[in-house]
Amino acid sequence: MSLEEDYLSNTSRWHRITLDEVASIRSRLAPRATLLIWPDLSTDVDAALAGLPDEGLVEIVWQNSRRHITSLTIDETEYPALPAMLAEARAMMILPGYEDERTPLMAAVIPDADGVLRARWMP
Repeated sequence: MSLEEDYLSNTSRWHRITLDEVASIRSRLAPRATLLIWPDLSTDVDAALAGLPDEGLVEIVWQNSRRHITSLTIDETEYPALPAMLAEARAMMILPGYEDERTPLMAAVIPDADGVLRARWMP
């Protein structure tokens, strides 16, 4: 599974979740962060790229050989640069670039240490 952690307005970090890394990832999540759970990244980068829509905004999320995850929002004018940009990608996924077209598997908010939910979040 992939976890998108929104810890500031329009700022997010991505984590790739495995069973043996759950506790480690949880300890690094920011207080009051909103969390979106997405399917796992595909290891078939070529097939994922073949699934690009003909036009419109998309968010490309990819993991390189050092396990660092990066995301970038682009439109069809930037598609030709993707093969070079993703040359070191080991896994990736493509998400719609428009907020109203994005449907995560699950969403959550991190409560404060005292257990009170103080995050401002609009689902």
